[in-house]
Amino acid sequence: MSRPTWKICSTILFFCFLAYPAPVFPEEFQVGQTVVLHARKPVGVPLHRSPSPSFWKHVPTESRAKIHKVDKASQWLYVILDSGEAGWVSPRYVQSNSLSFIKEEDSAEAMSDEAAVWASPEQCQQVVETGGRMVPASTSTLRLATWNIRWFPDGFPQDERSDVAEKTDLVWLVCTIVWMQVDILAVQESLATPEANQAWNTIIQSLKEKTGDSWGWTPQPCGQPDDHHLGFLWNTDRVSLSGFDTLWQFNVKAKRPNEPCAGGLRPGFYARVSSREPQGADFHLIALHLKSGPTVFAVENRHQALNRIDKSVAPLLGQDQDIVILGDFNTMGAGDKRSKKYELKGVRRLVAKEEPGFHDLQPNPQCTHYFRGRGGRLDHILVAKGMTEVSSLSARVTGYCAVVGCRRIKGEYPLAYRRLSDHCPVIVEIQNHDED
Repeated sequence: MSRPTWKICSTILFFCFLAYPAPVFPEEFQVGQTVVLHARKPVGVPLHRSPSPSFWKHVPTESRAKIHKVDKASQWLYVILDSGEAGWVSPRYVQSNSLSFIKEEDSAEAMSDEAAVWASPEQCQQVVETGGRMVPASTSTLRLATWNIRWFPDGFPQDERSDVAEKTDLVWLVCTIVWMQVDILAVQESLATPEANQAWNTIIQSLKEKTGDSWGWTPQPCGQPDDHHLGFLWNTDRVSLSGFDTLWQFNVKAKRPNEPCAGGLRPGFYARVSSREPQGADFHLIALHLKSGPTVFAVENRHQALNRIDKSVAPLLGQDQDIVILGDFNTMGAGDKRSKKYELKGVRRLVAKEEPGFHDLQPNPQCTHYFRGRGGRLDHILVAKGMTEVSSLSARVTGYCAVVGCRRIKGEYPLAYRRLSDHCPVIVEIQNHDED
């Protein structure tokens, strides 16, 4: 081409580079950054359900968002917008001149809030009473959590002494629930003794005083009072739970419906969830607490229970394909690291094949429980693959697991371990609109 033509093209390219933001290099991204999303087409910025092409919806250009996770493989970003919407976005939609940390003092405050909440009941109260919350309140999102609250409310078996566990601190427990902003909490290891029933009444009343909303608690009915029970705690102003049912099939020792807690094991616990918002989300919810034990027998028992998912949920699919299964799966392997990794991988593969097919959401950070100072993953949240209201394939872990970043704990255990649980809460957000 001639020199004048070349100059014109160069000028056009120069102005094109000015018109569009420069690409952002992956190393610039860090969790906690606030960014501005810039659309390349009039329809807006595409959000995805996973860190790869899996389109969900468009959001307006120039939307502000906070980075909550960076996928190491693809460098895609899991962001939560100011509107409360959340999803994965390609880094090419982030303006280079928009990258900034939250003000240093704000970032430090956000980090110290979580650490304070799990440091002591007094510090938790201080955070909550000054308006601190894990996330802003939003009608566009429902928050589900699973938490094994160790031997609630005794804290440990009464026929055993414990140097690292105390009675459940009810005041602290209420404070953490308020801070987490959960709408439904699936609980494992609650007793059904008169003391446990009174403790739940105290919690419900305290939550009402702290939040201004009404709360409900329903435990699984079968089993002896001093057995471990599943249960649902929920904000009745935000969601309705109904149709409670015991799914005996998840107890592999149970041979028929009228003996769901045979052998001292737990069956599944079911509830139908409906949002109180018009056209809000509705779905099936199942809580599990599978057999504990680092033995080959226990691993086989857990595998058999999960292998019954398709038969257990088959009657539900005609009503709704949206299903969430969560709880303590006790995926501890057979006593060695190799079998533990094998069991975790086996769970992912197994549930993906159980109708209608499930994602095993990856925890962030990647531990949900501590034993002898080391973090492990026992708690899981499964989401039906067709449930478009769940926009991320990861779940948020809080508690001291998040505060210490799953690093080994040497010396004295955190106070939250002693007074609350050896497990940490795992949370998933559901977009509060029905897409069925």
